[in-house]
Order: sequence, then structure tokens, then C-alpha cells
Amino acid sequence: MQGDVPEAPITLHLTGPFAVTDATGAEVEGLSRRGQAMLAYLSRQPGLRAERGLLADLLWSDRGEVQARASLRQELSVLRRHLPEGSVLADRQMVRLDPEGFCFHATPPGCFLEGFDLASEGFEDWLRLMRAAEGKAPAPTAVAGGGGLPCLAVLPFNELGSCEGDMFADGVVEEITAALSRVHEFHVIARQSAFAFRDASLDAPAVSAKLGTDYLIEGTVQRARDRVRINVQLARGSDGHLLWSQRFDDRLDDLFDLQDRIAAAVAGQISPSLRTAEIARAETKPPADRSAYELVLSALPHFWAHSRVGNARALELLDLALKQRDSYGPALAYKAWVLAQQPSYMWSDDPVADRAAALETTRNAAAHVADHAPSLVALGAAVALVSPDLDLANSYIDRALAIDPNNAWGWLRRGWNRNYAARMDEARACFDRAEALSPLDPFLFNIEFGRGAAYLNENRFAEALVHFRRGMTLSPSVDWAWRVIAVLQTRLGRPDAAAEAIGKLRAAYPGLTIRKIAASIPPTIVENQPAYFTSLREAGIPED
Repeated sequence: MQGDVPEAPITLHLTGPFAVTDATGAEVEGLSRRGQAMLAYLSRQPGLRAERGLLADLLWSDRGEVQARASLRQELSVLRRHLPEGSVLADRQMVRLDPEGFCFHATPPGCFLEGFDLASEGFEDWLRLMRAAEGKAPAPTAVAGGGGLPCLAVLPFNELGSCEGDMFADGVVEEITAALSRVHEFHVIARQSAFAFRDASLDAPAVSAKLGTDYLIEGTVQRARDRVRINVQLARGSDGHLLWSQRFDDRLDDLFDLQDRIAAAVAGQISPSLRTAEIARAETKPPADRSAYELVLSALPHFWAHSRVGNARALELLDLALKQRDSYGPALAYKAWVLAQQPSYMWSDDPVADRAAALETTRNAAAHVADHAPSLVALGAAVALVSPDLDLANSYIDRALAIDPNNAWGWLRRGWNRNYAARMDEARACFDRAEALSPLDPFLFNIEFGRGAAYLNENRFAEALVHFRRGMTLSPSVDWAWRVIAVLQTRLGRPDAAAEAIGKLRAAYPGLTIRKIAASIPPTIVENQPAYFTSLREAGIPED
């Protein structure tokens, strides 16, 4: 042994104040708080080991995945410098303690890791549960009842017909938990806390009460030769009521790729399902009694309706939220998007002023949204709708998708930005990704419009019309889309159909002119598609 590295074995003192001592009883110096937490956590895991991604999420819950994994690598390097060689082992998948290099002192008096804390929600969840199991601390309680973010747990999945010791289902749950943890629209109980209920014969309300969650995700895994079937369901914690369920069938090719695919699909579909449940819960209260978080939720159905009345109501609710919390990032971000829709969909009497207000709100919101992916998507959408600065718009969208790659709205808005940049194949791929992640999304009509716009940009007018008609079927009240349909019918040489579309457009927008349209719609369309306005003139829209 070289330098000051202590000789094995190392003793971890787990009850009472936490300590790490060497063979002489002297305390090992140079270990950080997170390094100590890692040792304590690994000491309580089967086989003294844990997956790297889980440890990164556990100890750096406040950071993105890439940063958390980099921090884990650095922390492992520190541990290796201060502990005996080979006592902490790691490969690309796992981190483990050498059982020959450690002994564990866990004899009362004192509670588990007494006085120990760490600024990481995942570790704190696990620590509270460990103390509660020893009768030294109360179990966690629900966090959403007061209007904060909802809390959910992914419970261990049942693997049907598997061999003892098979870890495939655990790997699926681990990936789903990690994917959901990046969403930041809800709080996810750390995997190890949820796994404490693997063999518990408790119903959903009892498990939810002990974990302090509002929602539970449960599932089963069944394999046959090279096929796998995974059933997943989302249940309300208070009564076990089923809110969403889905079956996923796939092939057992590359195990890790399969787990990634399933996790992405589940995370993409859980988010809108849980959002719908939270909106329903918020709307059971009068608006005056709703928290800022609940008011933002209440604004969403009005906002995504793409109607003049709906947009105005969404703005009212967001302003109520901001009266409660004037720097609430999600409220500011969605307000920017709502303000940007005013001119873009021709509801504004002063498009120039509303564009300026949307951009100013975007700048204000950017200082308060941190790494909340949905808010970053909202900022990217707002900028693209009212400004030609696609680089800025894309920077928000790219950041959102780096944080949460399963955000369907992020892929939707990236698709529209690719349309504005005339990168149509990329746009279609983005829209396909958005629909795959959230096939019943309230913005599905806008996904179809985006596909149609990509074909319009390529002068493939018949194909574009198919998608705009599908979008109108999904959301018949979106009156602004008649403008595009009129253009398509004109380009297809169908004057009667174009006139019918213009009639419906004028009924929704009396006195509409080319000047008003050019002052309202996204600047990139005005700059890059002069034929668009030629078609509108041919269809009968006056210049002034």
C-alpha cells in the first residue's frame, strides 16, 4: 500500500453518526459527503452493488443525466484514491464494494445514518424509508395535496415465468424510473424506495400512503423465446383507480436497447396521462382556491384548443398564477407561448405589440425556468412563432430534449422549427417521434398540420391536404387552418373548394386581409414562402 491509503478492512459505521474507519480505528479522511452516501447505500444493496445510472440519479437528483454520470465518475476516482485498492470496483454498468474489503457496524444505539443528510431528493427518499423501516422516523407523506408537484412511484414489475434471480424486469423498471425522473413535471420516488415493497402484500392505497405518492406505476413482464410483452398501468394512489394502461410487444434483441425503447415509450405516454389526471384534480377546486401550479394546469386545455376564446381564458388563468407567484417559471413560459399564439393565429388586434410582449415575457421567463423541460419547450415555441431567430428557438428546444428526450411537445416544436428552416425530412421524423411518444396527445392535430406543412414546402399539395384534413377532423374548431387549406386547394387548381375554405376563414376572421395575415403569422413563413400569399390573393383575400 502506498501513501496514506489505509489498509483493509474498512469499517462503515451505519448506526449513530456515520463514520468510515480503517483497520486501526482511525477515521478515513478525504471522503466527500456524496462519497460517504454512496458507500452507505451500497452497503445495504444485495451483492453490495448497484447500477451506475441508478447511483447517478440517487446522488445527483438535481442534475441532468450527463452531468450526474460525470459527477459519479469523479466521485469514484476520489474514493479509489482514499480507500484500499480494489475495495470499490466499477465497470460500465455496475459499481460494487468488495466484500473482503469492508465490514459493517450497524449495532444500536442510534438510528440509521443519524444526522446524515444530502441535498439530493433520491438519496433522501431512500434514507427516510430506511429509517422508517427501523422505526426511527415516520414514513414520507404525500407532497401534492397542497398544490405542489404530484409524486409517483414505479413499483417492481412482476416477471411471469422467469427463472429465479432473473433481473430483466428490474432493469426495465430502473430505466422507466430514470426516464420519468428527467421529466420534472412530477416527483419520482427513488427506485430503491419503491423496491422495498417488492414482496409486500399491500394494496395500492396502502403502498401509496407509505411511500407518500399520488400515483403508482405497476406492470408485468412476460417472455417467450425472442419475444417480450410488457403490460404497464398508471393508478391513482388514493383508491387504486386505473388511469391508463398499455401493452408493449417487442423483440429480445439487444437487452439494453430494448429496455431503453420500453422506457421511452412508457415515459412518453405516462406524462400526458398523468397531466390529464392532475388537470381533472385541479378543476375540482374553484379557481380562487387553486395554487399557482394548479392554475397553470387549468390553463392548458384552453391553451391547446387553438381558439380565440380558449387562448384568452388560458391567459387569464396564467395571470392568476403569476399574481400568486410572480416569478413562477412554468406560468411565465406558458404565458409567452399563449401571447405568441395571439398574432400567429390572427387573433390579435395589434400583432406588433403582441409579438413584442411575447418576446419580453420569454426573456423574463428564461431567468426562472431552470431545467424544467416543458417550460423550455414553451419558450422555444414562443420565439419561433413571433421571431425569425430560429437559432434561439432551437436552443430552448434542444436543451429541453437533452433534459427529457421523451417530451412529445419538444419533438412537435422541433418539427415545426425544421419546417421553418426548410428541412422537411427531419421535420417529418420529429413529428413521427412526437406521435410515437404520445399517440393520444391533445396536440395530435398540430402534429398532422406539421406533416402537412412539410409537404406544402415541397409543393406536394395533395399529400399536404390529406394531413390538414386529418388535423381538422381531430380538432374541428381550429379555424386558422382554413387559411392553409385554401392555399392548397388553390395550388391544386380547385377554385370552388378554395372559395369554400375562404368562406369558412372569413366567417371566423371578418375583414381579414393579406396585410393582416403577413403582420401576424410566423416571420419565417412571410420571408420564405411568397407563393403562399399569391395563392391567398387568388383565393379571394383582399390586399388591404
